[in-house]
Order: sequence, then C-alpha cells, then structure tokens
Amino acid sequence: MKEKKVKMTNRVTLFLASFLALVGLVAAPASAQEEGSLEYMAKKANNPLSDVWLMILQNDFTRLDGDLLPDSKNFNSLKFQPVMPIPVFDGDYNLILRPVIQPVVSVPLDKDVGDLIGVSPNVIADSDRLKDISEDPFGRTTGLGDTVLLTLLGPNRDDGWVWGFGPTWLFPTASEDVLGAEKWGVGPAALVVRLGKEYGGLGIENWNIGALPQHWWTFAGDDDRSDVNMTDIQYFINWKMNKTQMIGMTPNIRIDWTKDGFEDAVQLPIGLGTIGMMKIGKIPCRWGIEAQYYVAQPDDLSADWNFKVFFAPIMLNPFK
Repeated sequence: MKEKKVKMTNRVTLFLASFLALVGLVAAPASAQEEGSLEYMAKKANNPLSDVWLMILQNDFTRLDGDLLPDSKNFNSLKFQPVMPIPVFDGDYNLILRPVIQPVVSVPLDKDVGDLIGVSPNVIADSDRLKDISEDPFGRTTGLGDTVLLTLLGPNRDDGWVWGFGPTWLFPTASEDVLGAEKWGVGPAALVVRLGKEYGGLGIENWNIGALPQHWWTFAGDDDRSDVNMTDIQYFINWKMNKTQMIGMTPNIRIDWTKDGFEDAVQLPIGLGTIGMMKIGKIPCRWGIEAQYYVAQPDDLSADWNFKVFFAPIMLNPFK
C-alpha cells in the first residue's frame, strides 16, 4: 500500500513539474503592441481552433446522487488539457491536438470493487471477501484516469463561423479498474462555433455560440468490461461583456447509447459562469469558473451538480 502511494505521489509530482516547466516557456507575443494586449490574447483564446497554445489545467468537483447510492457522494477530477494547434496549408488551416489527461481522479468507490467485474454471482456468494465488497462498495479511490485525444482540422480565423472535424480517441490509462473503462475507443468529432466581433451589446456579434460533439465506440480492451458507446457534446453560450470577459456556460452533455430510454441515457447540465483574462508578470492566462446543474439525469446514478474551475497559461506556437 505504501509503495503504491509513493508511486502515485511521484506521478503527480512529475505531472506538476512538467506543467510548471511548460508555464516557464509561456510568453505573450512581443512582435507588436496589439499582439501583447489582453484583448488580442482573449480573442485568440476564445477560438477553439486558434493558432496559440493553451495549457489548460481544469478541476471538476461533482456531486453524485441516485437510487444506487445510500446518500450523496463526491467525485473529483483534475485534468490537464493542452490545446496544441499545428499550422498546415501555409497557415490557412490548423491541425488541433488536444489530449485530455486526467492525472488525478477521486471516486466514491473502493478500489476492490474492480475485483467484482466479470465475476459471476455464484462466485461472489462463495467468497467472503467479494461478498463484503459487494455489500459495502463505497470507499474512496484516487489515482489516474483514462485519456482522450481529440484531433480537429479547421480554418485559421478569429471570428465569424469556425468549424473543424477529425477523429477522437479513448485510451485505457486508468491506474485502477474503478477509475476507467478499461477499453480502447475511437470515433468522430466535429466543431462548429460562431464567434462574435463585438462586445457589450445584445446582437449576434456579441456572442460566442457553438458545440463540440465527440463519440467513442469500443474496438479493443478488457472483455469483462462493458463496451463503450458514448457521446459527449460540449456546448458554448457566452456573452462578451467586454474585451476580455465573458459570461455564460460551457457544459458537457453525455449520452450513453448502451442504456435504454432517454431518462437512463442522457445527462444534461446547464450552467452559469465567467471566463476572463489576466497576466501573471508577462504571462497571459485565461481563467474561468462555472457552476452547473443537471436538469436531466438517470435515476440510478448520475451527477447532480458540478463546479468547474480552470486556469490556462497561453504559450507561443513553436511551429509558427
């Protein structure tokens, strides 16, 4: 047990050290005064297909509820999501690479619950240890989660209609069975967003509105685990209050196509939050906070509400 804790601590320490090393490379463009302004960097950062690199560190604190739980439980996920565009076709398009790495996931399940996966009820009844696990599964397991790699190709523009498409991948990198799907997955992804040119008013040019759907199907993995057939749709509705600040929401809708019926398959949140820009020394950073409430969720087990906070230093594109 102590050895596993030491390994986990070393992994987290290595991740944080890598993140800080990347932050040390961050700098605002110095070729022109406009490019060094927060207004310019906010315009770049608001575009999911922009040509700047964002080193996004995001934490989600989620309250779980449902018929399968004796009472409400907490779930926490700390994600590292670097957005790394590579210019192609003479810079007219960007190839976006966005791995979603979950270095720390904490779930309200005992890690030994993973021993129940694929075990028949007769075996559980014959084993005192497995029987005890099944009767009281709600402990706390913290470790590494699965990884998603999103790739998108789209035009390099800062306003108007922006679109992109490409494959998205799921990798079984979880350190414990209960922290991941134990499946390899792949599927399509697309982006469509309307970026406004103005701020402070109520017309269409004062809003950033769009959606990023992704879908994964299983193609390999642990045969004892359920196949993945999942859709994730992040939608954006943000009002541009001023040059650098937005108010709105960016929740994620989840649809599990292995479930029967809308009520069992769909998790639909709405939210309210703000996204802004700041400088730490000469480093431009995007930040945001948002509270989300789930207006539709399965009765058995689902998120009830979520609180999201993120911090994203902006890094010069090394390919430009």
